[in-house]
Amino acid sequence: MKKSLYWILGAVVLVAVLLIGYALGSGGKDKQEPPAPNPTTVSSAAPAAPSTQAKEVTPVEPSGTEGAFLYGPGKTIASSDDITNVHRRMANDPFAEGDIDAPVVISEFSDFECPYCAKYANDAYKQILSEYVNKGLVRVEWNDMAINGPNAVKAAEAGRAAAAQGKFHEFHNALYTASKDVPGHPENDIEDFVRFAEEAGVPDIDRFRSEVENGTYTQAVTSATKYGASIGINGTPSFIIGDQYVSGAQPFEAFKEVIDAQLK
Repeated sequence: MKKSLYWILGAVVLVAVLLIGYALGSGGKDKQEPPAPNPTTVSSAAPAAPSTQAKEVTPVEPSGTEGAFLYGPGKTIASSDDITNVHRRMANDPFAEGDIDAPVVISEFSDFECPYCAKYANDAYKQILSEYVNKGLVRVEWNDMAINGPNAVKAAEAGRAAAAQGKFHEFHNALYTASKDVPGHPENDIEDFVRFAEEAGVPDIDRFRSEVENGTYTQAVTSATKYGASIGINGTPSFIIGDQYVSGAQPFEAFKEVIDAQLK
């Protein structure tokens, strides 16, 4: 019964892909249920529509932003057939890890305040890096989905401030490592962010602190989160792997099954 529930929840999310508006509504939260032992929340990111025609929606355009302000898809998303356009494949994307021409791209939608995102980052993600990213088979592209309150927004801004100095991934690792054994939401503040930035090797800490405190990236984080909502993402962590949707902090074996299928 539980497996069926997970499958249905995954399918409901996918039907919503590209069909809901930018409004966050009641505000999706991180996944509160324990991750399923099997990849039961894996399903097609472009499910069959009742008709033979692709469902037309309000187009989602690339943001035209660059560097630490970057968000949005790689190409215009105008229908459910365009779901793979979420993958940016942009040179100098500070939020991407892996070869730009890797056969498979994983677009990740995560929140630095989300405990299930921390679980994924400390478990399955590390194995994805070693087994696929480091071998040139997979590219991972981060998308801010700051849905867990003001601390989540500030954490995403801090991630962008680190990205501005070429240290996003190091900051990401430092923050999630510190969150590994924290029950619930870590509720990090500016002093925590500065500590993570120092651990990450961010060269100009004064600049980092100033950009976080002054809201340099607030609009970029807000726009990124609205973008995620507009394509049906309403919980974290969520992933689009090639053209497949995966929800939650699934075990590595669930990701492996989907990635291997996409590589064929």
